[in-house]
Amino acid sequence: MSREQTILEKLRPVTAVDEQWPPAARDAALERLPLTAADPAPARRRPGRRRLLLTAAFTTGIVAAGAGVATAGGLLPDSFTGPLSFWASETDGGVDVQTARRVAQGPGPDGTVLSVWSARSADGTVCVASMFEAPGPVDRPAPDGFRLAGGQCDPADLPAEPFGSMGGSSTPEGIHTMWASAGGAVRAELRLTDGSVRPTVPAEGKFFFWYEASERVAPPTLVAYDAAGSVVDERPLPDLDKLGR
Repeated sequence: MSREQTILEKLRPVTAVDEQWPPAARDAALERLPLTAADPAPARRRPGRRRLLLTAAFTTGIVAAGAGVATAGGLLPDSFTGPLSFWASETDGGVDVQTARRVAQGPGPDGTVLSVWSARSADGTVCVASMFEAPGPVDRPAPDGFRLAGGQCDPADLPAEPFGSMGGSSTPEGIHTMWASAGGAVRAELRLTDGSVRPTVPAEGKFFFWYEASERVAPPTLVAYDAAGSVVDERPLPDLDKLGR
């Protein structure tokens, strides 16, 4: 007998009670038990704060998105909504992936754009996803090809966060895609180590951005500004690959 079979044998319920409790006596005892109502259906689980590092999208390269055009019924293709299915699973179906819309975009690496897609449930839960895709108008159809870069779902009752609460992911090549809560900031930018500045993409109360970090390139600094243009906070950004070692 294998070790697994031995464990299963030990976990099986003991039947000695059945042998020593005659059926007639057992049935009489059960008839004296008060009837109780069935347990109520479990309450719908409220989604917690979700930050998903979707590394599979990077290891497989470009994710095909089918035709990228809505069908006659106005539905997004499964090849596009499939990678975003975590929205539904993390909200118990509260967020319909078919309602996903591109809400913002900014320049990305190698001629792409970093776009932000968003959807909202009836109770106010908001799910977002960032991805790299070909450039075009914000209201263009779903892309023919894209590279998912992570996302999260925030319940409606999530307390307001200060600037700089972050989530994100990275590729094996060192391209980091991150998002940070805006807090009281109205604008944010990256200050790269070469002295250049790159704007972030604001959407759904967050700043989305990308940068390179590797053995030869140090991460930049995220700088936040208020409405008057004054710096309100600065955050050195991480090299996620080093954090995972």
